[in-house]
Parts: sequence; structure tokens; C-alpha cells
Amino acid sequence: MRISTNTIYESGGARISDLQVSLNRTQQQIASGRRILNPGDDPIGSARALVISQTDAVNDQFAVNRKNATNTLSIAEDTLSNVTNVLHNVKTLVVSAGNGTLTDQERGYIANELQGNLDQLFGFANATDGTDSYLFSGFSSSIAPYTKTQGGAQYNGDQGGRVLQVDTSRQIPINEVGSAIFGNIKTSNSQFNVRSNPSNTGQAVATAAINVPTTANLTGNNYEVAFDNTGANFTITNKTTGVVVTPTTAYASPQTVTVDGMDITLTNTPGAPGPGDKFSIQPGNQNIFETLTDLINTLRSPAGTVPQKLELTANLSQANFNIDKSLSNVLLARTNFGTSLKELENLNSAGDSMGLIYKQELSALQDLDYAKAITELNQNQVVLQAAQQSFVKTSSLSLFSYIN
Repeated sequence: MRISTNTIYESGGARISDLQVSLNRTQQQIASGRRILNPGDDPIGSARALVISQTDAVNDQFAVNRKNATNTLSIAEDTLSNVTNVLHNVKTLVVSAGNGTLTDQERGYIANELQGNLDQLFGFANATDGTDSYLFSGFSSSIAPYTKTQGGAQYNGDQGGRVLQVDTSRQIPINEVGSAIFGNIKTSNSQFNVRSNPSNTGQAVATAAINVPTTANLTGNNYEVAFDNTGANFTITNKTTGVVVTPTTAYASPQTVTVDGMDITLTNTPGAPGPGDKFSIQPGNQNIFETLTDLINTLRSPAGTVPQKLELTANLSQANFNIDKSLSNVLLARTNFGTSLKELENLNSAGDSMGLIYKQELSALQDLDYAKAITELNQNQVVLQAAQQSFVKTSSLSLFSYIN
């Protein structure tokens, strides 16, 4: 076999080039700290590393979601903690207002303090999560859940519950709708709470129901049916606005009057009304703002006569019941928030553990064994130098060398 000079150069150059590529690859591995520089280095390992990297990225996103959920729930729970304190203060004031030795002026002072509590509650109900999203307005997080009305406050949000995906198979609620926390005070099993005045002497009965054709006219205000001193005539007054909605009307049992979307029925069951008898009509499902507004109006009304004192006592008792119901709603929401926060804490612990496992698996697949790589680098350098020197010696072998 004849070996030409061209063959020597081609084979020597190819060998040196291969050794240089191997050396450069080892240097890149050391510089990057990675064993796999491209999928061709380890196809199976590359595919496995890609799957683990994606899974780890999803786990990291869940961790971000859990952090956001924790922040929102913590703010909401802290807000409801303040609401609880305010309602406890309100209960104390209600008990104080029931002291029979208080004057109208002193009850007025209590009403002023209750007005401050009402304003605080209104602010808490419209609290945000720190990102201009309202906590208690359902899906409508850009809309303030409550606006003030003459009778208390009106809920503007919806009934939607917002959730965040905090784990592969777990979505956690991050809000409670305002109507469930600050509303939902059932004062009656019926649509309206109709109460006879404690000083009534007659036996007539009043009932109220929604008038379906005029449902849109419902106001949510409080009304009062009052008989005159003969018991033969009555008037109906919107107590929230002070407007007489039904002027003096002759009474004949049974009698139904349609007022602001309501059918108010008066009957002699079991007997006729007495002179000056009264009936109060309120929504059967109220919110705490309506309750406190009614309470403030009650305390600002004179209570010098025996009938007025009886009515004051009845109104205070109703307010106390409503506040207890509102406290139960708030505490239930706080319990739900606390349960979610505890679950998030457990999920964070599990997520951190899984993240550590993923990173360990990735390290085992991708990270470089520096001791082995440096040894290989040194070996490649020695081999490359030897090949270069051998090529120099081999390429210098020529017939012209012997002729010279």
C-alpha cells in the first residue's frame, strides 16, 4: 500500500480536528456546568430533563399562585377580624342603650357612636386586596360591593366565587361574596318581617307579600301601618324616607293595599285593631347596614312614654338578634378563610418538597461531574499535543530529506 504525502496530511489533520472538537466540548461543559450541551449528547436524558423542567416550572407557578392566594386570604381575614371587633363594640352599645335610666340625649350620644361604627363597617365591606380588586364583590372585583343608601347600603356585586389553581388537582376559593358576610340576616321565614307594636291593644293581624306585577318597585325600606285613635282608619308610612305612601284610608277587614311592590293585608283575625295600633314591615332578609341604620334611627327617636319605651325595647331586641346573626356570618367566613390558609400552608410544604426532588433529578441528569471532566480535559490536551507533535514528525518524512 502506497501512502502519499496528501494522505498523511488528510488523516493527520482529521485526527487533530477530532481531538480539538473533543477538547472544546469538554471546555464548554466545564464553563456551563452542564453534561448535556445539546440533545444529541444524550437523547434519553435530554427528553427526561425536558419533562422534569416543565413539571418543575408548573410547580413553581403553583407556588406563585399559592403566595397570591395567601396574601388575598390574609388581607380578607384581617379585614373580617376588624369587622368582628366593630360588631362586638356595637353589641356592647346595644346593651348600654337598653338602660332604662338613659335620657333621649344620652341615647343620641350612643347613636352617634354607632354611626361611626357603621361608617367603619362600610369601609371594611369595600376593602381591596392591595391591587385595587375589591375583596367582597364576587367576580365583579372592579366594582365597589356596597354603596350607601338612605336605608343602609346596597350590594352591587354578584354571587361569583373567585378561585386560584394552587395544585394539580386543587382550586382554592380566595373570596366570599359580600351579601353572604354582611347580608343574609334572616329576620323572618317569610319575604317580609311584620311585627306588631308591643303597645298594641287590638287583635288585628298584618301580613305582607311581594306583588309580582310590581316587583320592580320594591325599595327594601321599612314601613309602618298605623291606625288612628278610633281604629277605623289607617295610614302607611315609609319609615326610611318619612313619606306617607298611603294616606288615611278607611279600614274594612280583610283589606289589601299595594305599596311599592308589596301587598299589605290587614285582617280581623282573631279580632279588630285597637286605637293607635301599629305594625312595622321590614325586609325578611336584611344586611348589617340596614340593621345599624334602623338602630341609629331608633336611638334618635324620643322614648319618653310607656308605648315608646316598649317599642324601643322591642327594636333593641331585634337589633341584638340581627347583630348576633351577622356575627355568625362573619365568623363563618373567617373560619373558611382560616381553613384555606391552613391548606395553603400544607400545600406549600408539599410543593417545596416536590420542587427539591425535581431539582435533584435535573441535577443528576444535567450537572457535570467536574472531577471527571477536568481529568478528561487534561487527557484530551495531552493526546492533542501528542498528535500534533506526531504529525509534525510524520509530515517531515520525505524523500527530499534523504536526498539532501
